[in-house]
Amino acid sequence: MSHWMFNCKEVSMMVSESMDRKFPLHRRILMTAHLFMCRYCNRFKKQLLILRKAAGLEDIHEEDFGRSPSLSKETRERIKQAMRDLFPDPDLDSLNT
Repeated sequence: MSHWMFNCKEVSMMVSESMDRKFPLHRRILMTAHLFMCRYCNRFKKQLLILRKAAGLEDIHEEDFGRSPSLSKETRERIKQAMRDLFPDPDLDSLNT
């Protein structure tokens, strides 16, 4: 990068990276200037923010990456019962009568 202004390819990569780490002030200023002038890169940034929010990545912290969410036993049983109520198995009903 020997020029004073970033191109769209550089800015799109920087926008993506900037969501995970902080850039030095001069890079942030140049990136913001480009985003101010370029509607395509600005749209790309907005789309990334939407995807990030939809994926729930805003609230995930590094220490949570190895954990998988789990439900309590009571909650699992409640869900199973609700599914049985919604979708009764006709084969099992004939055994119970």
